[in-house]
Amino acid sequence: MVNRSPAVVTLPETGDLLHIVLDGLDEGVAYFDAANNLLVANRQYRAFYPHLESLCNPGTPYHDILAADAAERLEHGLIDDADSWVRQRLLAAKEGRHLFLQRQGDGRWLRISERRTEDGGLISMQTDVTDQRHREDELERYAGMLQNTLENISQGIVAYDDEMRMTFWNERYAQLVDLPPQFRMVGTPLIDQLRYVAQRGDYGPGDPEELAMATFRQSTKRNGNVYERTTPRGQTLEIRTTPIPGGGIVATFTEITERKASEEALRRSEERYALAAAGANDGLWDWDLKENRIFFSRRWKEMLGYNDQEIGDAPEEWFSRIHPSDVQQVTAQLDAHLAGASSHFESEHRMLHADGRYHWMLIRGQAVRDMAEKTQRIAGSQTDITSRKIAEERVQHDALHDTLTGLPNRTLLTDRLRQALARSRRSGQDMRFAVLLIDLDRFKVVNESMGHLRGDEMLVSLALRLGEKVRAGDTLARLGGDEFAILLEDVASPDEALAFARDVLDTVSQPFQLDGKEIVSTASIGVAMWDPSYGKAEDILRDADLAMYSAKSDGKAQVALFHANMHKRAVAMLDLENDLRRALDRDEMLLHYQPIISLDSGKIVGVEALVRWHHTDRGVLSPLDFIPLAEETGLIVPIGEWVLRRACEQMAHWHREFPDRPPLQVNVNLSSRQFAKTDLVDSVTQVLAETALDPARLKLEITESALMENAQRSAHILEQFKRRDIQLSIDDFGIGYSSLAYLRTFPIDTIKIDKSFIIDMVTNRDNLEIVRTIAALAQNLNLDVIAEGVEAPDQLAQLRALGIEYAQGYLFSRPLDTAAITALLRQNPAW
Repeated sequence: MVNRSPAVVTLPETGDLLHIVLDGLDEGVAYFDAANNLLVANRQYRAFYPHLESLCNPGTPYHDILAADAAERLEHGLIDDADSWVRQRLLAAKEGRHLFLQRQGDGRWLRISERRTEDGGLISMQTDVTDQRHREDELERYAGMLQNTLENISQGIVAYDDEMRMTFWNERYAQLVDLPPQFRMVGTPLIDQLRYVAQRGDYGPGDPEELAMATFRQSTKRNGNVYERTTPRGQTLEIRTTPIPGGGIVATFTEITERKASEEALRRSEERYALAAAGANDGLWDWDLKENRIFFSRRWKEMLGYNDQEIGDAPEEWFSRIHPSDVQQVTAQLDAHLAGASSHFESEHRMLHADGRYHWMLIRGQAVRDMAEKTQRIAGSQTDITSRKIAEERVQHDALHDTLTGLPNRTLLTDRLRQALARSRRSGQDMRFAVLLIDLDRFKVVNESMGHLRGDEMLVSLALRLGEKVRAGDTLARLGGDEFAILLEDVASPDEALAFARDVLDTVSQPFQLDGKEIVSTASIGVAMWDPSYGKAEDILRDADLAMYSAKSDGKAQVALFHANMHKRAVAMLDLENDLRRALDRDEMLLHYQPIISLDSGKIVGVEALVRWHHTDRGVLSPLDFIPLAEETGLIVPIGEWVLRRACEQMAHWHREFPDRPPLQVNVNLSSRQFAKTDLVDSVTQVLAETALDPARLKLEITESALMENAQRSAHILEQFKRRDIQLSIDDFGIGYSSLAYLRTFPIDTIKIDKSFIIDMVTNRDNLEIVRTIAALAQNLNLDVIAEGVEAPDQLAQLRALGIEYAQGYLFSRPLDTAAITALLRQNPAW
């Protein structure tokens, strides 16, 4: 052994004893000489570094061992730079003393202590501290969790030891108390902090020392304490102190500013509620379901006619006054809300007033539930809605009744028809009914001649008359305009319904007294009997309407009973209407022309354009088959415009084809709807310009009835045509009602005598005299006359004898298509 001083480490230089001692240690030990070459490494060192086993032999440089260890550590991702790590370890070893923790690739932690010996050697001690390290990591993790928790809670926390010196605080405490840094350091006495706060004025006026000591005593009570303090910044803090076993305290600081404000708001709200209950226009109520008592405000009681003392707090005070018919509805709505099925309680029902009448009330309420969603109470308001309900009933009545007569309107009649249909379906033939549709004849004349006010008076009078005729259980309705309907319940047979309808017809025909004048009117009545085939109320109304139009077509002032053929005809007419609407687009219309003959020369001087319809299924249709429908639907206007344009185009073409002949004239009929158009003159003028036809070669034929609908306007329109040199003719003269005064003022050129006077004028002296009179009248007014419907030579001879200028009819030619009439014009015949 080498003797050294006690402070010098002595190691055997060799021998088994050294190895035995070193291998018995739990620590890993490696000893390097002054040149940093390994002298010895014990068993535990090799165990800690199994990857260095081949290098743990005497003489291996420390650098090589470190380099091999660095490569292993780099492979396990424990270091980023092997060379740098080796340099740092060699530098630390050179300095002589070095202590550090190092993680191994297998997850263990080693505490490495290296120091130089007096002779320059290096001892490296390796101690396994893995368990300790894990405990430290766990403790650090829990400490971090605690620190994070304390730093993130909404309360301020501070701790003091048994000498009342600060040991811990969180950031929230620092924010709430607002101490400067020198007063929130570990070891700061509590009393110093309190003195600072007192001097700052946080405790209010008074001696700061006394205030600080009083707060100190309050904070350090043996059993803890809870108190509130409001800071100069307006914050209210709840301070709670708790003793720590073994000495010291923990204090929590909770800001309760909002809670205090809420409590104050609640107090004020309760005051306002009390004031609102006393002064509100609505009645207020609050039902405590646990006690089963209801608070009724004074206004609630006044709304029912009672003073404050006359109604108690029992639920029966409310429910006993609900109208018996409404009780079930109210309880169902209330139960639904209490069960959570509705977001709020709302009910409109009637309540008994002290005066014995029922008033309509609107009740609203909202349930208050606890944390378990159990209803504790329900409170709300009561509003008197009687006036609104009366107004709503009036609106509902008006929606179902005619405003002029007060009778049920179409909507209400349809509803009652549905009910009658349902009863009849259930009872069969035992519950038959009938519907009468009544339409006044020529009511338009009353309106136009006497004004709408007098027309309304007549309708009201008629409603009263009809109301006296209907039986109890029947329904009299006004459908609009001059149209009424009667639902006759319990009708035994069609004959009974027809007899009633004729009785109604007699009632309507009784004179009306309007503005001192006696007015007599008639009506057309359609009757439809219930039949099991009817499925909808609208169907039976439709059929009654069809029957009514059938009565009108039979001459008015008639009664007609619906039968299936009417419906078939209506369907056929609807199909025809649909086809007619498409006829122009499909180019199905065509013109035929009938010659007009000069009785002086016997030559053709003009033609009348007559429209035909080449129907795809029914062939060529005459005007009688579709013109009435066209007039009813308004399609007569586009058809008439087409006829005018096509006739003008054709006449212009004939003028070019026969330039050496005296120019022909084309007669075109204007319907009453066309004549009523405001742009009629301009549209005719435009057609003439676009077809290049001389206006003098166009003659417009207008019926007496069309002219007399508005005689003054007619005169104005005719004057405009005359200024444009367009010729004018009154068609079907003699069957209308034009007065001679107007005939004199109308700027017309021609009168066309209706064929009904021509057909039998040879054998019928009256008709002959009518034709003679018309001819004389025309001569006196300097007008030409055309006789239409001439079919026999003796008629022609008679017309010539009367001095009539022109004629047309089958004697000369039927209406011909364009090709045939052109061929006839080329022949230039004479009669």
